[in-house]
Order: sequence, then C-alpha cells, then structure tokens
Amino acid sequence: MRKGQGAACKKCPKSGGAVLVELALLLPILFFLTLASVEFSQAIAAYKVIVNQVRNAARYLSTEAPGTGYTEAACLLTNGNPSSAKPCTGSLLLPGFSSSGFSVTVADAINSPTTQSAQRTTADLTVTTATTINLVTVTASGYPHTLYFSGFLSGVVGNATSLTFGPISMTMRQIN
Repeated sequence: MRKGQGAACKKCPKSGGAVLVELALLLPILFFLTLASVEFSQAIAAYKVIVNQVRNAARYLSTEAPGTGYTEAACLLTNGNPSSAKPCTGSLLLPGFSSSGFSVTVADAINSPTTQSAQRTTADLTVTTATTINLVTVTASGYPHTLYFSGFLSGVVGNATSLTFGPISMTMRQIN
C-alpha cells in the first residue's frame, strides 16, 4: 500500500473502541435530556395557552355587567369563542379542558360581594358611597397536562402520566 492510503498510523495510539464505549455511556443521558426538554417545553406551551385564555376571559367579563357572561367567559377560555350555551361551540383549545378535574370559576360583585366589590375612599379614609369598584376574577384550576414521555422519564416523574397545574387566576376591574 502506498503511503496515506489506508495505512495505519504507527505513531498513533490505538483507540481500541474507546469512542464506542464513550458513545454508549453518553447516548442514554443525551436521549433523556432531549426527551425531558421536549416534555418541559410542551408543558410550558400548554401553561401559556391557559394563562392567555384566562386573561381573555377576564377581559371579556370586565366589559359585562356584574352577574352576566359566566358561560360565555368559560367557553371563551376553553374553546376560544364566547358561546352562551353549553356545550360550547368550536373545538377545545387543549385536550385537558374536557377532563372532569378541570374547572373554570368566576367571582364578581354578584357572587362574591365581600371580595369583589369595594367602595372608594377619600384621602382621609372616609367611604364615598357614590363610586363603587367592582372586580372580576377568572380562575382555571386542575388542568391535567399529559406527559407524552412518562415511560422514559419515570425516574423523574414517578408513575405519573400527567402533570396537574395549580390554579391560574386573573383579576380585572369590571366596568359598572
């Protein structure tokens, strides 16, 4: 064989398969990190959708009179459009919105007057009865985000197949 055509380097130490052993050790770790990153990013994306929809529902209710628009706000949150009748029109924005543990609650001056209705006070803290501030709060709770790679991530998430989000709330001032 001529020089440079496949002849082994006589001065180079033999790797003896060390590269394959290193690959075999690192590949599962890299695979695990990739799956965990994908799972985490999907959970963050679902959380962002819920936060945006809770904000949209609260914004919608802030333009309605106290005691009205509860069904429309719930449909806006889950389906993306206000519908005055159940079941809501359109398809669900996220699959977990149809689960039995997921709920949407609304608190306003009618159904929670002690926390959602307050009279303005002057600088000397005397109550002025002429002006009242009404608040509306929309809360989405119990959303179960399905873990798609839970079998691979069982050491991290245990035997869980879903991750349940805590309550997500938004409060806005309601127009009187």
